Amino acid sequence: MRDSSAAAELVLAAAAEEDARGLSERLCEALCAALPVDGATISLLTDTPDRQLLHACGESALRLEEIQFTLGEGPCVTAAATGRVQIVADLHGRLTQWPIFGAAARQELQQVGAVYAFPMTDGGGEPPLGSIDLLRYEPWEPDDETVRECVRATRAATVALLTAPSALPWNPTPMMDAHWGRTHRAAGGLSQETGVPVAEALARLRADAFVTGRPLPEVAEETLARLHGRRRGGGSADDSRGR
Repeated sequence: MRDSSAAAELVLAAAAEEDARGLSERLCEALCAALPVDGATISLLTDTPDRQLLHACGESALRLEEIQFTLGEGPCVTAAATGRVQIVADLHGRLTQWPIFGAAARQELQQVGAVYAFPMTDGGGEPPLGSIDLLRYEPWEPDDETVRECVRATRAATVALLTAPSALPWNPTPMMDAHWGRTHRAAGGLSQETGVPVAEALARLRADAFVTGRPLPEVAEETLARLHGRRRGGGSADDSRGR
Protein backbone atom coordinates (compact mmCIF):
# COMPACT_ATOMS: atom_id res chain seq x y z
CA MET A 1 0.00 0.00 0.00
CA ARG A 2 1.56 3.33 -1.03
CA ASP A 3 1.86 6.15 1.51
CA SER A 4 -0.37 8.42 -0.55
CA SER A 5 -4.12 7.90 -0.60
CA ALA A 6 -7.25 9.49 -1.93
CA ALA A 7 -7.97 11.03 1.46
CA ALA A 8 -4.45 12.42 1.82
CA GLU A 9 -4.54 13.85 -1.69
CA LEU A 10 -7.84 15.61 -0.95
CA VAL A 11 -6.32 17.13 2.18
CA LEU A 12 -3.24 18.32 0.29
CA ALA A 13 -5.45 19.78 -2.45
CA ALA A 14 -7.30 21.82 0.19
CA ALA A 15 -3.96 23.02 1.56
CA ALA A 16 -2.84 24.16 -1.90
CA GLU A 17 -5.45 26.93 -2.05
CA GLU A 18 -3.99 30.42 -1.79
CA ASP A 19 -5.70 31.74 1.36
CA ALA A 20 -3.21 30.77 4.07
CA ARG A 21 -5.30 32.31 6.85
CA GLY A 22 -8.09 29.76 6.35
CA LEU A 23 -5.79 26.75 6.14
CA SER A 24 -6.75 25.10 9.43
CA GLU A 25 -10.45 25.39 8.63
CA ARG A 26 -9.96 23.95 5.13
CA LEU A 27 -7.93 21.06 6.48
CA CYS A 28 -10.65 20.14 9.00
CA GLU A 29 -13.32 20.34 6.31
CA ALA A 30 -11.21 18.22 3.95
CA LEU A 31 -10.71 15.56 6.63
CA CYS A 32 -14.48 15.39 7.16
CA ALA A 33 -15.08 15.11 3.41
CA ALA A 34 -12.36 12.52 2.79
CA LEU A 35 -12.96 10.21 5.75
CA PRO A 36 -16.03 8.48 7.26
CA VAL A 37 -16.30 11.03 10.09
CA ASP A 38 -18.64 13.88 11.04
CA GLY A 39 -16.24 16.32 12.71
CA ALA A 40 -12.56 17.19 13.07
CA THR A 41 -10.31 19.35 15.21
CA ILE A 42 -6.65 20.39 15.05
CA SER A 43 -4.79 21.45 18.19
CA LEU A 44 -1.15 22.23 18.93
CA LEU A 45 0.77 21.30 22.09
CA THR A 46 -2.32 19.34 23.09
CA ASP A 47 -0.83 17.69 26.18
CA THR A 48 0.65 20.89 27.67
CA PRO A 49 -0.74 23.97 29.46
CA ASP A 50 0.11 25.98 26.31
CA ARG A 51 -2.41 24.07 24.21
CA GLN A 52 -3.85 25.99 21.26
CA LEU A 53 -6.83 24.89 19.22
CA LEU A 54 -6.50 25.91 15.58
CA HIS A 55 -9.96 24.88 14.40
CA ALA A 56 -12.94 22.69 15.18
CA CYS A 57 -15.70 21.72 12.74
CA GLY A 58 -19.03 22.06 14.52
CA GLU A 59 -20.27 22.61 18.05
CA SER A 60 -19.81 18.96 19.04
CA ALA A 61 -16.16 19.00 17.99
CA LEU A 62 -15.57 22.27 19.81
CA ARG A 63 -17.18 20.99 23.02
CA LEU A 64 -15.11 17.80 22.79
CA GLU A 65 -11.95 19.92 22.80
CA GLU A 66 -13.20 22.16 25.61
CA ILE A 67 -13.85 19.16 27.84
CA GLN A 68 -10.43 17.63 27.21
CA PHE A 69 -8.66 20.96 27.77
CA THR A 70 -10.58 21.58 30.99
CA LEU A 71 -9.91 18.10 32.40
CA GLY A 72 -6.39 17.62 31.03
CA GLU A 73 -7.24 14.12 29.86
CA GLY A 74 -8.89 12.36 26.94
CA PRO A 75 -8.01 10.70 23.63
CA CYS A 76 -6.36 13.73 22.02
CA VAL A 77 -4.22 14.43 25.10
CA THR A 78 -3.00 10.83 25.16
CA ALA A 79 -2.37 10.80 21.39
CA ALA A 80 -0.15 13.88 21.67
CA ALA A 81 1.64 12.65 24.78
CA THR A 82 2.36 9.12 23.54
CA GLY A 83 2.52 9.54 19.76
CA ARG A 84 0.01 6.69 19.39
CA VAL A 85 -3.41 6.63 17.73
CA GLN A 86 -6.33 6.43 20.16
CA ILE A 87 -9.48 4.69 18.89
CA VAL A 88 -12.63 5.14 20.98
CA ALA A 89 -15.24 3.20 19.04
CA ASP A 90 -17.98 3.78 21.64
CA LEU A 91 -17.62 7.07 23.50
CA HIS A 92 -20.39 6.07 25.88
CA GLY A 93 -18.81 2.80 26.87
CA ARG A 94 -16.60 2.34 29.91
CA LEU A 95 -13.60 4.61 29.27
CA THR A 96 -11.37 3.30 32.03
CA GLN A 97 -8.29 5.01 30.58
CA TRP A 98 -9.92 8.42 31.10
CA PRO A 99 -12.49 8.00 33.90
CA ILE A 100 -13.23 11.72 34.43
CA PHE A 101 -13.38 12.43 30.70
CA GLY A 102 -15.58 9.38 30.23
CA ALA A 103 -18.12 10.65 32.74
CA ALA A 104 -18.11 14.12 31.16
CA ALA A 105 -18.48 12.69 27.66
CA ARG A 106 -21.50 10.60 28.64
CA GLN A 107 -23.16 13.68 30.12
CA GLU A 108 -22.21 16.44 27.65
CA LEU A 109 -21.50 14.66 24.35
CA GLN A 110 -24.57 12.47 24.02
CA GLN A 111 -24.71 13.14 20.27
CA VAL A 112 -21.14 11.88 19.69
CA GLY A 113 -20.70 8.13 19.28
CA ALA A 114 -16.99 7.67 18.55
CA VAL A 115 -13.71 9.61 18.69
CA TYR A 116 -10.43 8.82 16.95
CA ALA A 117 -7.36 10.84 18.00
CA PHE A 118 -4.19 11.00 15.90
CA PRO A 119 -0.83 12.51 16.90
CA MET A 120 0.31 15.34 14.63
CA THR A 121 3.47 13.96 13.08
CA ASP A 122 5.07 13.97 9.65
CA GLY A 123 6.42 10.45 10.15
CA GLY A 124 9.99 11.60 10.74
CA GLY A 125 10.24 10.41 14.32
CA GLU A 126 9.94 13.85 15.94
CA PRO A 127 7.65 14.30 18.98
CA PRO A 128 4.06 15.15 18.00
CA LEU A 129 3.22 18.81 17.50
CA GLY A 130 -0.26 18.21 18.82
CA SER A 131 -3.21 16.08 17.80
CA ILE A 132 -6.08 15.79 15.35
CA ASP A 133 -9.41 14.51 16.62
CA LEU A 134 -11.99 12.91 14.32
CA LEU A 135 -15.49 12.17 15.58
CA ARG A 136 -18.57 10.29 14.46
CA TYR A 137 -22.14 10.68 15.61
CA GLU A 138 -22.63 6.90 15.60
CA PRO A 139 -20.39 4.41 17.44
CA TRP A 140 -18.14 2.56 15.02
CA GLU A 141 -15.01 0.40 15.19
CA PRO A 142 -12.92 1.21 12.08
CA ASP A 143 -11.05 -1.59 10.35
CA ASP A 144 -7.27 -1.53 9.96
CA GLU A 145 -7.36 -0.09 6.45
CA THR A 146 -9.62 2.76 7.54
CA VAL A 147 -7.27 3.58 10.40
CA ARG A 148 -4.32 3.60 7.97
CA GLU A 149 -6.26 5.92 5.66
CA CYS A 150 -6.93 8.25 8.60
CA VAL A 151 -3.24 8.19 9.52
CA ARG A 152 -2.26 9.17 5.97
CA ALA A 153 -4.82 11.97 5.87
CA THR A 154 -3.91 13.42 9.26
CA ARG A 155 -0.21 13.18 8.40
CA ALA A 156 -0.91 15.11 5.19
CA ALA A 157 -2.65 17.80 7.26
CA THR A 158 0.38 18.00 9.55
CA VAL A 159 2.77 18.35 6.61
CA ALA A 160 0.54 21.06 5.12
CA LEU A 161 0.80 23.10 8.32
CA LEU A 162 4.56 22.55 8.63
CA THR A 163 5.24 23.61 5.07
CA ALA A 164 2.82 26.56 4.89
CA PRO A 165 4.50 29.59 3.27
CA SER A 166 3.74 31.95 6.16
CA ALA A 167 2.92 32.00 9.85
CA LEU A 168 -0.72 32.86 9.19
CA PRO A 169 -2.06 29.29 9.48
CA TRP A 170 -0.88 29.13 13.08
CA ASN A 171 -3.08 32.06 14.09
CA PRO A 172 -6.49 30.94 15.38
CA THR A 173 -9.73 32.38 14.09
CA PRO A 174 -11.52 34.91 16.31
CA MET A 175 -13.75 32.12 17.60
CA MET A 176 -10.74 30.03 18.54
CA ASP A 177 -9.05 33.00 20.20
CA ALA A 178 -12.14 33.50 22.32
CA HIS A 179 -11.95 29.89 23.45
CA TRP A 180 -8.20 29.51 23.90
CA GLY A 181 -6.15 32.70 23.60
CA ARG A 182 -8.33 34.53 26.09
CA THR A 183 -8.22 31.57 28.46
CA HIS A 184 -4.43 31.85 28.56
CA ARG A 185 -4.69 35.62 29.03
CA ALA A 186 -7.05 35.04 31.94
CA ALA A 187 -4.57 32.61 33.48
CA GLY A 188 -1.78 35.16 33.06
CA GLY A 189 -3.84 37.92 34.66
CA LEU A 190 -4.87 35.67 37.54
CA SER A 191 -1.22 34.67 38.01
CA GLN A 192 -0.19 38.32 38.34
CA GLU A 193 -3.03 39.10 40.73
CA THR A 194 -2.53 36.15 43.06
CA GLY A 195 1.24 35.63 42.77
CA VAL A 196 0.94 31.97 41.75
CA PRO A 197 2.60 30.47 38.65
CA VAL A 198 0.62 30.66 35.40
CA ALA A 199 0.24 26.87 35.34
CA GLU A 200 -1.40 26.95 38.78
CA ALA A 201 -3.63 29.85 37.73
CA LEU A 202 -4.77 27.84 34.72
CA ALA A 203 -5.39 24.85 36.98
CA ARG A 204 -7.62 27.04 39.15
CA LEU A 205 -9.64 28.15 36.13
CA ARG A 206 -10.00 24.51 35.06
CA ALA A 207 -11.09 23.50 38.56
CA ASP A 208 -13.67 26.29 38.62
CA ALA A 209 -15.06 25.13 35.26
CA PHE A 210 -15.17 21.50 36.40
CA VAL A 211 -16.87 22.22 39.74
CA THR A 212 -19.46 24.60 38.29
CA GLY A 213 -20.06 22.60 35.11
CA ARG A 214 -19.47 25.68 32.96
CA PRO A 215 -17.30 25.81 29.81
CA LEU A 216 -13.74 26.91 30.57
CA PRO A 217 -13.98 29.88 28.11
CA GLU A 218 -16.96 31.20 30.10
CA VAL A 219 -14.97 31.05 33.32
CA ALA A 220 -12.05 32.76 31.58
CA GLU A 221 -14.24 35.59 30.29
CA GLU A 222 -15.68 36.12 33.76
CA THR A 223 -12.16 36.27 35.19
CA LEU A 224 -10.99 38.75 32.55
CA ALA A 225 -14.00 40.97 33.20
CA ARG A 226 -13.34 40.93 36.93
CA LEU A 227 -9.64 41.68 36.47
CA HIS A 228 -10.50 44.52 34.11
CA GLY A 229 -12.96 45.88 36.66
CA ARG A 230 -10.32 45.83 39.39
CA ARG A 231 -7.86 47.68 37.16
CA ARG A 232 -10.50 50.36 36.73
CA GLY A 233 -10.99 50.59 40.47
CA GLY A 234 -13.85 48.10 40.95
CA GLY A 235 -14.02 45.00 43.11
CA SER A 236 -12.44 44.24 46.45
CA ALA A 237 -9.06 42.94 47.46
CA ASP A 238 -10.49 39.55 48.34
CA ASP A 239 -12.37 38.93 45.07
CA SER A 240 -9.51 37.04 43.47
CA ARG A 241 -8.78 34.71 46.37
CA GLY A 242 -9.85 31.10 46.09
CA ARG A 243 -10.00 31.00 42.29
